[in-house]
Amino acid sequence: MATPKTAPDPRNIERIAIRLTNWVGDCVMNTPFLGRVREMFPNARILCLGRSNVASLLQPHPDVDEVWAIDDKSMRSFRETAARLREWRADLGFLLPNSLKSAALLAAARVPHRVGYNRDARRLLLTMPVELRPEDLAVHEVKYYLRLLHFWEKESRPPPPLKLTITQAERDAMAAWLAAEGITSTTPIIGVNPAAFFGTAKRWLPERFAESARRIASAHGGRVVVTGLPQERDVAQAVCDAGGGGFVNAAGRMKLRELMAFLARADVFLTNDSGAMHIAAALGTPLLAVFGSTDWVTTAPLGDHCRIVRAETPCAPCLLRHCPIDHRCMTGVTADMATRAAEELLASRRLRVQST
Repeated sequence: MATPKTAPDPRNIERIAIRLTNWVGDCVMNTPFLGRVREMFPNARILCLGRSNVASLLQPHPDVDEVWAIDDKSMRSFRETAARLREWRADLGFLLPNSLKSAALLAAARVPHRVGYNRDARRLLLTMPVELRPEDLAVHEVKYYLRLLHFWEKESRPPPPLKLTITQAERDAMAAWLAAEGITSTTPIIGVNPAAFFGTAKRWLPERFAESARRIASAHGGRVVVTGLPQERDVAQAVCDAGGGGFVNAAGRMKLRELMAFLARADVFLTNDSGAMHIAAALGTPLLAVFGSTDWVTTAPLGDHCRIVRAETPCAPCLLRHCPIDHRCMTGVTADMATRAAEELLASRRLRVQST
């Protein structure tokens, strides 16, 4: 059995490889960890490795020097990535996913110091294992990732903020996209994300999203834009149809970085617990998130510009993909509840208003 190595002196670390998590929302919650690594290892070049669905989140990012989009699903691609990483010659590696495969990648690349949680039978592949404590599963995911740095930082500090970067070119391209839909730079935008990739249990009712968004748009002279993946276009259209006209169905019409630019422009975002929710939180967009089946303690959006709404039910959070009973955690959240919470949030922030 491998034994933990003495933590290397941060001043002597020149290259750090970080394996990102595989889901968009989780990867956004990796960014405070990246900020702390940049702070603690000021002389190091930082490489992030992640599947293509998350790698573009960090291209560019101020706390990262390189990003590799990797495919580790086949043995051939796994070996190719390991060989490439071996040539990169990392001094230190961090594993943010809990999987055996992620640990095997850094071990195959011969990264001398490999830090990760001792989970999924990967103890032998870690040189600096972090033992999982019961309390680690009860804190926000941001703090869960930051504990991997406890070899160098013994005392807890407030985590760095979530952080994502949008280029000016991306902002300009989104302004042109919106202009084609009749939305000017002074038009308030209410974004709506009615789907959630994990499953239907996370989804609030489309007609209630529509009612809340319509009321906010009417109060502020705004337009509603409904986002989602290509396979979520039907549920997005259901929101548009229930809205009674004037809604824009953008589901499947934006790539990830285009969605980021849209969320940076939006004045308020109504959403389920989703990757888009965490992107909006990282960009400072005022957002209202409806929580039901998922754990609001460990995955809530972070920031004083975020609010969550949920109904108290004995079965939530169940963490199931699909509700086996009556979906009471979502039907218990009314359009009035969401609208009030969103308006309270907007009252403390300056919404774009048309000239009076």
